[in-house]
Amino acid sequence: MPQDKQLTYYTSPYSPYCHRVHIALEEAKAKYNKCEIDLRPGHKPSWFTKVNPLGMVPAFTYGGPNVAPEQPSSKALKLAESVVLIEFIADLYPDADLRPEDPELCARARLFITLSHDTLHHAFRGFFFRGERIESILPSLEAFQALLAPSGFAIGPWSMADAVVAPMIVRFMRLATYEIGKYPMGEGKRLLKALSEPRFARFMRYYQNLWERPSVRTTWDEPTNVKMWRIHPNVTRSSSATGH
Repeated sequence: MPQDKQLTYYTSPYSPYCHRVHIALEEAKAKYNKCEIDLRPGHKPSWFTKVNPLGMVPAFTYGGPNVAPEQPSSKALKLAESVVLIEFIADLYPDADLRPEDPELCARARLFITLSHDTLHHAFRGFFFRGERIESILPSLEAFQALLAPSGFAIGPWSMADAVVAPMIVRFMRLATYEIGKYPMGEGKRLLKALSEPRFARFMRYYQNLWERPSVRTTWDEPTNVKMWRIHPNVTRSSSATGH
């Protein structure tokens, strides 16, 4: 379904929440303007609160006149929150296979998104932000794995559920290779070794399916993410966080 209204996407390349939306936009083959926001303290532009009063990305302006992203029009619709934006893209582009037409599959996709927050998201924050060892997070990853359909993507066919979780899974797998995070040095390699064991076979097949999806692979900027996550103040490792 062609769209003739302007769509501006405000983003930050390191954010997994922005990455979700970027994947959905690529799946929809949407026409959009992209504006990167510097989230570092003291660098975020003051005008951005006209787009999102909370000052958070991702965010959209939709409709209104075609203006510079730095001069958002009062006539444009302002939207935020990654899952809301993905649902909005699904509404604008119903042929993008983001929201399943089958009511049962659609409900499963939405339930998967909700439950993944208590499993995958919990493990991600525990490992990278709180510095927990893998013994603390592997049960959550197993619980996430149990949510997956036996084959294919999250619910079988590709859907918005995959766009939501792909960024964190990619960051788990890619950033761990660089030992980026608050966990003790060496835990990244231990995590990757644990995930290669047979009990995580379905998780790894799912990761491979995601990694081979063009919308996921082409929206992942590894050099930029490695650089930005290395200096992220909330994941910087203390000098005492060393392996045994």
